[in-house]
Amino acid sequence: MRRTDTPAPVPLVFAHANGFPGQSYRSFLSPLAERFDVQPLDRLGHHPDFPVGHNWLALRDELLEHLGRFTTPVIGVGHSMGGVLMAMAAERAPERFRCVVMLDPPLMLGFDALAMKAAKRLGFVDQLTPAGRTLGRRDSWPDRRAMRNYLRRRGLFRRFTDQALDDYVDGGTRELDDGRVVLLYDPDIEVAVFRHLPDHLDDLPERVQVPLGVLAGTESDLLTPRRRRRLRRRGVRVAKVPGGHMFPMEQPEATRQTLLAMLDTLLGAP
Repeated sequence: MRRTDTPAPVPLVFAHANGFPGQSYRSFLSPLAERFDVQPLDRLGHHPDFPVGHNWLALRDELLEHLGRFTTPVIGVGHSMGGVLMAMAAERAPERFRCVVMLDPPLMLGFDALAMKAAKRLGFVDQLTPAGRTLGRRDSWPDRRAMRNYLRRRGLFRRFTDQALDDYVDGGTRELDDGRVVLLYDPDIEVAVFRHLPDHLDDLPERVQVPLGVLAGTESDLLTPRRRRRLRRRGVRVAKVPGGHMFPMEQPEATRQTLLAMLDTLLGAP
C-alpha cells in the first residue's frame, strides 16, 4: 500500500491589539486550529530589546524576530495594532508571508497621516489617539469576579460575548498572593504605543508585495466608510463584519467566517 503523508497545517500567526494579550482572543482563534497551526503572540512591546518607539519600527522588528522561528511562510493576521505591524513586517520581509489580513487597523493614509505627524510634532497626540483615555486606567481588582463586573459596565467591553470577556479576564491578568488580579499588559506601554502610532505608511498598501486584505467593523469609529473606500482605491480587499472596533470579541463566529472567506480569496483557493 502506498503511504500518504498528511501535510502539516499552515502556520497562522496572530498579532493582538494594543492592551490585549494574545490569549484574550481564545474564543475567536481556537476553532481556527481545525485548519491552521494557530500561533497567537503574547505581548508585543514588552521585550526589553524592542522598546516602543518611533512609528512602531521596533515593534515590527520584534514581530519579525518571532516569525524567524517558522521554516515556511506564514499567514499573518492581526487586530488593530497587530494588523498594522503584520503589514509592516510583510513590507520588510515578504518572503516570510503567504498573505496578511488586518482586522480594523489604524492605518493612517492620506490626510490622516499628515494629521498624525502634526499631532506628534505639536504635542496633542493624546487627544487624537486613545492615549489620553488610557492614562491612569485601572490595572488591579480584588479578584477576577470584581474585574469582570467592572469591565462589563465599560463601553469598550460592554458588547463582548461572555466567553470573550472571560478570555480577557483570564488571559490578560495574573493573580497575586493576596488574591488580587493585575493586568499583564503594562498600561504605560499601552500609552506609549498609542503615542507612537505610525505616520509614515501612506504608501504601504502599494509597497506590500503579498496579498493584503482588511476586515472592518460595520460600526467601527476607526475604519469609517471613507477610510474603507480609500483602502479599496489602493487595491486592498475589504470585507465587513458586524460590530465595532472590537468585533473579534463581539462577533467571534462572524469574524471567523469572514476571515476564512478572505483567506480563501487571498490564497487563491476555490
